[in-house]
Amino acid sequence: MEKKVHLETNLDRLSDLPEPIRKHILSFLSTRNAVRSSVLSSNWRGLWTELPNLELSRSAVSSRLREEKLPDDGVKRAAIIREREAFYGFLDRALESVLELKKLDLYVPGYDVELKSRLDGWLDCAVGRCVKELVLDIGSWKVPGYSLPKTVLGGNSITKMNLQRCELSSSSLMDARLPSLRELNLDYVYLDDEVIETLAGNIPNLEALDFRSCHGFTRLEVSGLDKLIKVNIETVFDEPIESIEIKAPNLLEFTYMNECDMDSETCAIEVLACPNMRRMRLYGAQLDDYDFKLLLENLPALEKLELCHCNRIQHVSISSQHLVHLEFFHCMDLGKVDINTPNLKSFHYRDDELMFFKSKGSALKLTEASIYIKPNIRGDKWYVGLVKFLANLCHCETLTLHVGSEEELLIPETVRLKSRPPLHGVKKLVVELRVSLLKHTQLKLVQALLWLAPCLESLSIHNAYIPVAKFFEFTYEKPLKGQKKCGCWNSLAINCWQHALTEVSLENRRGDEDDTKLAAFFSEARFDGKMVCFVKNACPTSKRWSFWP
Repeated sequence: MEKKVHLETNLDRLSDLPEPIRKHILSFLSTRNAVRSSVLSSNWRGLWTELPNLELSRSAVSSRLREEKLPDDGVKRAAIIREREAFYGFLDRALESVLELKKLDLYVPGYDVELKSRLDGWLDCAVGRCVKELVLDIGSWKVPGYSLPKTVLGGNSITKMNLQRCELSSSSLMDARLPSLRELNLDYVYLDDEVIETLAGNIPNLEALDFRSCHGFTRLEVSGLDKLIKVNIETVFDEPIESIEIKAPNLLEFTYMNECDMDSETCAIEVLACPNMRRMRLYGAQLDDYDFKLLLENLPALEKLELCHCNRIQHVSISSQHLVHLEFFHCMDLGKVDINTPNLKSFHYRDDELMFFKSKGSALKLTEASIYIKPNIRGDKWYVGLVKFLANLCHCETLTLHVGSEEELLIPETVRLKSRPPLHGVKKLVVELRVSLLKHTQLKLVQALLWLAPCLESLSIHNAYIPVAKFFEFTYEKPLKGQKKCGCWNSLAINCWQHALTEVSLENRRGDEDDTKLAAFFSEARFDGKMVCFVKNACPTSKRWSFWP
């Protein structure tokens, strides 16, 4: 009884707070929970209607409201219709306020043409309240789709608009004027070929343009938008775009993602008059070597380039003083890459086959790189190719190798004798194993890694899917004055671990607890017979284990 009285007293105290404070409290709640506050007392009733954000997205409504197709069962059908009508009535009341509205995020369940005038009215109210951000998700695929009223297309206050499952025709945009709009996101929107051409005159200050799974058009021509800095185009429908042409002098970022059939017709991509472009990502772009070469020639300031599933490209040649990030992901026919990029800092490669990779000019001085190696071993020839590939990354600060098992990194003695360590300048090496559980870490794996990278300061070996890992730290003695190399490889000016190692520190996360073989190996590893101190530490909570969520 005392608890109940205490609770009621606390509620009374909240209700007695000044209205601005009560509004501030509600601002931290979702719209759904803010509405529920009306049951607390008369002081809270209706207060939520004065909040600046009204967020009623698909995830905020009940699962029954999200059902697009009405069931055949008469009782269930009637229940859903009643719930929809109750929701529509709620929207009538929620939007009748005259206070300024910053954001309206609205999911409209069960849309059909009979609801159009009512939906127009809700949006008219939002525009009348000077809404700044409008998110509209039509919960229906019925044809004809919903077209925006003229009031929305003339909304001077709207700065960001996200439309889903609507229709946007060039005729509806003829008299449109959205001078404040900075960001336009279109998801599953039906467009015609002329829509984009009308944007320049009607949305002159547009900065970000995003198309996701839109349909109805065959070409996309973007020009006249001098403030445009970001364009994102994603296609998943069976209506591939035939051509994309972009002329935007201040464009900084362009992304094209094609998730249609990879054997579909080629989409011609022309990014012209974009001298300030910094980042380009192409996913599934069916460009050949010549097309890609022309594309790069028009992007002199490019800093980040990502190619994913660009299966018609076979040879990439890049010469750039500005490029700092380069990534290749499953470009199936890519066999050769020549780069002259002295300022490259980040390199990522994932494919079924190792490509021929050559860096011209000065050696790459990368900050970080990651390589995904598929187990496709075919004798010494494969390992020779791996050593040559890795040699391009010899001065990388942190290198991550993703492999299936230890075998892929066990370079045969016949290959070692004819090669020099490809990663002699790498200080931090991370090895991710997709198969091995690390219950019994092979000593020969550690030996193989120290041949690949003989001057390591740290080595992490972990499983890709479970939190099992080993972390090594290596300490070296300072070389004597005038002693620049150990002599193991005459062409390398290094002091390798077998000549300079003084201490090895090991931490385990689960996995093998018996490391006596590792201790014995390192203790007697130096050529000059000096003892190496081997220290095994308890696993702390530290950033070194951050490769797991």
